[in-house]
Amino acid sequence: MNKQLSIALLFIASSGLSSTVFSADMLTNDSPWLLGDWNGERQKLAEQGFDFTLKYVGEVGSNLGGGYDKNTTARWSDQIILGVDMDLQKLLGWEDATFRIGIGERHGKDITNDRVHQPNATGLTSTMEVFGGGNAWRLSQFWYEQKFFDRKLSVKAGRFGHGEDFDQFPCEFQNVTLCGSQEGNWNSVWNSFPISQWAVRARYQLTSEFFVQAGAYNKNPGNAEMSNGFKPFISGSQGTTFPVEAVWKGRLNGLSSEYHVGYYYADVNTKDMLKDEDGNFAADSSKPYKMYSSNSGWWVSAQQQLTTVDGNAKRGLNVFTNMTFNDPDKSVIKNLIQVGLIYRGPFANRPDDTIGIGASRLRVSNDYTHNTELLNANSGATNIDDPLYVPEQRREYSYEINYGYQATKWLMVRPNLQYVKYPGGLTETDSAVVGGVQFIFDF
Repeated sequence: MNKQLSIALLFIASSGLSSTVFSADMLTNDSPWLLGDWNGERQKLAEQGFDFTLKYVGEVGSNLGGGYDKNTTARWSDQIILGVDMDLQKLLGWEDATFRIGIGERHGKDITNDRVHQPNATGLTSTMEVFGGGNAWRLSQFWYEQKFFDRKLSVKAGRFGHGEDFDQFPCEFQNVTLCGSQEGNWNSVWNSFPISQWAVRARYQLTSEFFVQAGAYNKNPGNAEMSNGFKPFISGSQGTTFPVEAVWKGRLNGLSSEYHVGYYYADVNTKDMLKDEDGNFAADSSKPYKMYSSNSGWWVSAQQQLTTVDGNAKRGLNVFTNMTFNDPDKSVIKNLIQVGLIYRGPFANRPDDTIGIGASRLRVSNDYTHNTELLNANSGATNIDDPLYVPEQRREYSYEINYGYQATKWLMVRPNLQYVKYPGGLTETDSAVVGGVQFIFDF
């Protein structure tokens, strides 16, 4: 087993450095991987229990008009994911057991922060979703999963992010409000990929289409620091997040369907957005903001196929929505609402391409906004250019249209056009137009 593991890790390390060991099918259109089957070694390793993830995502974004800084330029941001799933039944004889190691790296800049948002009013939409988590390598996944009772119950423990299991949502847009698990983007107690934390998740499959799950995730701000990417144990734990969720995945009238509803509770100290311990406005009293011993929120999402094409269920129109809600007394972001359409296989000769249209609204907590108004009134700052001015963020709208071109089985190219109204949640900032292109490689 040690020899097999060494070979597996060697292939992860060498996959981007050498092409001489790979089979002749590398770079062919019908291969699922750019580097092919490694001269047959990849299939051999899969039979032994190793399933590899070697993925690269690169995104370019350019401010074409509007925004805080109208000097047009472009920015590049990317992500590397290296991972391996180990089937422990094949490797060690442990029935229904899996172990995964995943390493994530992000690098680059976000045109949203550089040009679209006012510099002091970041933290809302990103038009380059792959940006975030710092320019660093991280141990993003290090977990063991065991299934019981004819695989109805699965228990997973180790290091991983909330969105890997809870509020799961596909990422087929470049705007972050339309991509992936949303709850983790808009509260202060969740960590999103590539940041991980110690956690445990239990899932029970009630029927073939319906399951419920619950988890416990350690909250530690140190996990987000770039210097702690590979440190397994970090001091400074602040509490635990407890998400629960019910998920139904099936078919309605023969059409693919997926529905989620979930809730989280966190026993983490949280500051009130507006008032002090006496119930007065903290900006006026200059007393410390009221502290709570917990925070909470909930989410609901739906994906529903509406049509097929000539009986082909892989083609047709799909609708989606995702809504997340946080406690407005304790959170900067009150809620996010997103809706959209994806048409899969728009042309008979392009069955794997997609056309996507999406829209979202981020709503800032009224208490948070009122607090910034009071701070500005007390300081006398009335202009966004005043260094004492605190941005009075309210709401932000994002829209995106894209075309996903499946150039080969291992390469997706997704050009997109985005429109952001009230960038950074500021009504005084001009609406922005951003052009982007997303590249997704499977190695």
